[in-house]
Amino acid sequence: MLEPANENPNSGLPLKPTKFSEDDDDENIQVTKRLKSVVDDMIDDAEDEFVDIDYMFGYACALCHDGGDLLCCEGRCLRSFHATPETVEPSSCVSLGFTKDAVHGMPNFYCKNCKYKQHQCFVCGELGSSDKSSGAAEVVPCVSPICGQFYHPHCVAKLICEDDGVPSEELEKKITMGEPFTCPVHKCRVCKKGENKEDRDLQFAVCMRCPKSYHRKCLPSFIPFEDKDGGRLVTRAWDGIIPNRILIYCIKHRTDKITGVFERSHVKFPAVKEKRKLTPDSIGDREQVVSMKINHSLEESYRERPANTEFKRKEKPSFATKLGNLDAPNTDTKRRILGLMEKAASSITLEDILRKHQVPSDHAYSMKNVVDTKMSLGKVEVSIEAVRTALQKLDEGCSIEDAEAVCGQEVLKQIFRWKKKMNVYLSPFLNGMRYTSFGRHFTKVEKLEQIVDRLHWYVKTGDTIVDFCCGANDFSVMMKKKLEETGKNCYYKNYDLFQAKNDFNFEKKDWMTVQKEELPMGSRLIMGLNPPFGVKASRANQFIDKALEFNPKLLILIVPPETQGLDQKASPYDLIWQNTHLLSGKSFYLPGSVDVNDKQIDQWNLIPPRLYLWSRPDCSPEHYAIAQERGHISML
Repeated sequence: MLEPANENPNSGLPLKPTKFSEDDDDENIQVTKRLKSVVDDMIDDAEDEFVDIDYMFGYACALCHDGGDLLCCEGRCLRSFHATPETVEPSSCVSLGFTKDAVHGMPNFYCKNCKYKQHQCFVCGELGSSDKSSGAAEVVPCVSPICGQFYHPHCVAKLICEDDGVPSEELEKKITMGEPFTCPVHKCRVCKKGENKEDRDLQFAVCMRCPKSYHRKCLPSFIPFEDKDGGRLVTRAWDGIIPNRILIYCIKHRTDKITGVFERSHVKFPAVKEKRKLTPDSIGDREQVVSMKINHSLEESYRERPANTEFKRKEKPSFATKLGNLDAPNTDTKRRILGLMEKAASSITLEDILRKHQVPSDHAYSMKNVVDTKMSLGKVEVSIEAVRTALQKLDEGCSIEDAEAVCGQEVLKQIFRWKKKMNVYLSPFLNGMRYTSFGRHFTKVEKLEQIVDRLHWYVKTGDTIVDFCCGANDFSVMMKKKLEETGKNCYYKNYDLFQAKNDFNFEKKDWMTVQKEELPMGSRLIMGLNPPFGVKASRANQFIDKALEFNPKLLILIVPPETQGLDQKASPYDLIWQNTHLLSGKSFYLPGSVDVNDKQIDQWNLIPPRLYLWSRPDCSPEHYAIAQERGHISML
């Protein structure tokens, strides 16, 4: 039904959840091959776009154990750090000492422990090699994908067997041989049970300095929260820094008598000598040292050589003679050359490289925001390893509780979220021209005819009709035919990344790169029609925002219900009418898709996209009058 603007108060604005909802569990885990509608498929792909996955890994700075603006290591340690001195307030953390520019220019960050595969044992604190490829790893990681702690086999075996009352030598041998283990962090020190983040009483209080954990209900009174007992006891427990978890310092750890804070010398990085970069200022000193060594060596050689010694030298052709008598570069020349090299290097930025390798807008589901910042190789590797270990334990007859201690439900959910994200991101590259999951679906001709029958009344001679994602390019051809029948002569411009079946006024170009000077003034522009949808209508919103840069007098749009209304934009438009049912049923087809009988595959819509006509406010009275006159507002 076509509906007037005043009956659309919310304009289909989406609500954006910021936390994972248990209501989404089934959709996150269920993987089926059922046929979905165009819009429903987009919504399912985007179901957890706004889920905050940090709640599972729980980030706090490894140096000061406070939150804030943190840089996450993408290695196996799963730690985070305050990267720059500006990010440490109010914790007074020493930070890693990077500059903002250095952090911004890092495509990936690996702490020195992960970079050089030298990790600390979480029991004794000593560094050891964690390089499995060498066959001589001294420390090994806990198999839990949300842990990140490393241990000497004898240290962790002693702790695990201490509670069981059995000798640790056998377990130590198994761990040394590569058998996965779950460290004591993942069992309550009092009741020996695992963690359940859904039950507040069974959430863990984890010591930040040693492998010791307690359930909330089991937390001893001598580990007090802030402001307990009138401040007489040292605060050792903090809630709210990490979701669903308490951070504690157990009584084994003491505070500094002067500062009153817990000592922060617990993190050790490997003392690896970095190669010093040669700078112009260091050349002179270096040449002087080398010259002194050479002169000294010559003097010693001269003193030791007998007087009657004769030199026999084999003459070799000099490379310099081939180049002519060129003067050797002096110190100033070398400085200038190095200066030019540094200037050239500084002129090449990561932004420039990314700009030259941009993904086309139809394919652009932000890798940086979805994959890079939320998915690290370290997280994925440990999660997959945990799943394999949990399955192995179940095959060996272990209890479900033991398997969940290795790989909890939240880990499985997270893996499926990552899988969905990667499916969305990689689809354009894996499927190429067959790619359809972002709404690269075409509107059927009979539906376009109905849209043309409504739209042509609002068009004037001399207008330019722009189809910014023309697909098969049927819409403009049909508009031209209809307008010429009514005595109107117009202009047409049709854009798409793929070659259209009909090349009528077609330009193979990314809509997001079209410039203002390429099109007439907005008072002569009518734009539409069917942008790619994207997850949570993200692509549709971007295509519309690009169109609004040209200030068109009319926008005719086929978009999903959650698309942001144009009345909510910085320069609002007026909704003349919308139709919620015209595009229901089999209104679309997938380009290039045929069934076994070589017939075009239609796309069925359970939740149909909507057809909107938006008008620039200064043109709205005229367009609204046409809508009333032609019965578009009340038309079924």
